[in-house]
Amino acid sequence: MHFTSQPFALRALVAALALLFTTSAPALAGTLQSASPVKPSAQTLPATMSQDMLPQLSALPRPTLPQFAQLDRLLADTPLLHEAQAMQQAALQNGQVLRSGTQEFTGQAQVQQRRVDAPPDNGNYAEWQLLLNRQIRLPSQAQADIRLADALTTSANAGLVGARQQLLTDVLAAWFAAQRAQAEAALAQQNLSLMQGQVQALQRRKALGDASVLELEQMQAEEARAQSALLLAQGLASSSRAALEARYPALAGDTTLSGQAGSTAQLALPDQPADALRALVEQNSVTLARNRAALQQAQAKAGQATAARTPQPTVGAYVGSDRGGRERIIGLQFSMPFGGPARVSTERAALAEVDAAQWRLRDTQAVTLAEFQRLLATAQSQAAGVKAMDRAAQVQTQASARMLRAYQLGEAGISDWLLARRSALDAVRQALQSRFDAAQSAALLKLQAGLLFDASSSAAVMPAANPD
Repeated sequence: MHFTSQPFALRALVAALALLFTTSAPALAGTLQSASPVKPSAQTLPATMSQDMLPQLSALPRPTLPQFAQLDRLLADTPLLHEAQAMQQAALQNGQVLRSGTQEFTGQAQVQQRRVDAPPDNGNYAEWQLLLNRQIRLPSQAQADIRLADALTTSANAGLVGARQQLLTDVLAAWFAAQRAQAEAALAQQNLSLMQGQVQALQRRKALGDASVLELEQMQAEEARAQSALLLAQGLASSSRAALEARYPALAGDTTLSGQAGSTAQLALPDQPADALRALVEQNSVTLARNRAALQQAQAKAGQATAARTPQPTVGAYVGSDRGGRERIIGLQFSMPFGGPARVSTERAALAEVDAAQWRLRDTQAVTLAEFQRLLATAQSQAAGVKAMDRAAQVQTQASARMLRAYQLGEAGISDWLLARRSALDAVRQALQSRFDAAQSAALLKLQAGLLFDASSSAAVMPAANPD
C-alpha cells in the first residue's frame, strides 16, 4: 500500500516532516556555522582579542619631582653654587673694606746734614724729622660707604639666590625631559607586548583555519611598527637619562625618575588667586632682586660722589731736630685739595646711572609680570588640556573597541580596526605628554612664586628676595 496514494496519509507525512525540520534547525545551523570558514564571531575569538587591546593610561608613569635629599646634595656639590657663594664672601669682605675705610696713617722720615760756614755757628750738623699724617673721612662720606657696602651684600645675596633658582630651573627641565622619555618608552613597551600577544593569538587562529594569511601579515606588520617605536623611545629615554645623570650626578640614584613613586600633589596648580600669585612672583623674582640691588648700588655710588664733592682733608703731626740737637721742632700739618669740575661731573654721571637703573627696574617689572601672566595662562590651559586629552583618549579607546567588535562580527576588516587602534594609541600618547607638559609648567610657576619645595628641604627652599 502506497501512502502517497492516499490524500489523508500524504498530508500526515508532510506535517511530520515539517515538525522534524523545525526542531532540528538550530542544531543543524550551529553545525553548518562551525564548519564554514567565515569571519569569526565574538564567541569564537580568544579572550585576548576582546580586552586589553590598548595600554591603559592609568598604568603608565606619572610626573613626579626629584627627591629632596638628591636636590640638597645637588645644590651642595654644584660648582655654580660654589662660585656664587665665593662671590658672596668677596662682597662681604669688600663691604668690610668700605665700612672700615681706606684712610690709613702715613709715616715719613727725613735725615739731612747742615753745614754752616759763618762763625760763630760754623760747623756740620746732623738734622732729622719724623712726620705722621692721615686722611680724614667725613661723616657724610662714611655713611655713603656704608650704604654701598650694604648694596654689595644685597647684590651678592641676589646672585646666590639667582644661581640656585637658575640651577633648579635647568634641573626641572632636564628632569621632566628624561621622565617624559621614560614614560613614552613604557607606553611603547606595553603596546609591543599587547601586539605580540595578538600576533600569537592570530597565529593559533590561522592554524585552526579561523584566520587568513593576510590578517596575520597585517598584524605582524603592526607588531614590527610597534617594535620600531619601542626602539626609538628606548633610545631617547637612554640618551635623556644619560644627559641628566652626567650633568647632575646627584640625581643618578633617584628612584622617582620612573614615575612610579613620589608625590604628585606638588605638581598641581597653586590654590592662590592670580593677584596673590603675582605678588609672590614679584617678591621672589631673582631678576627683580638683581635689578633692585643694582639700583641700590647705583644710589650708594651717587651718594659717594655727592659726598666726595667736599674733599677729604689730611692732618698730621711731626717732630724734628736741627743743628745737631740744639733746636727741637714740634708741629701740626693740615692739607686739603680744592674741588674742581671733575668732582661735579662724577656726581652727575652717578646720578645718570641711578636714573638708568630705575628705568631698567621698571622694564624688568613689566617683563616679569608679562612672563608670569604667560606662564600662568599656559599652566592653566595645560591643566585643562590634560582633562580634555584624557577624555579624548577614552573616546578614541571606545571607538577602537567598537571597531574591534565590528571586525569580530565580520562587519569590518582588520585594517579598519588597526587604523582605529593607531588613532587611539596616538590619543593615549598625547594624553601622556600633556600630563608632563602641565606638570612642568606648574612646577616652574610654583618655583617662581617660591611655593615648590617644602620647608623640609633646607637647600632647595628659595629665600625670598629683599625688595628694598
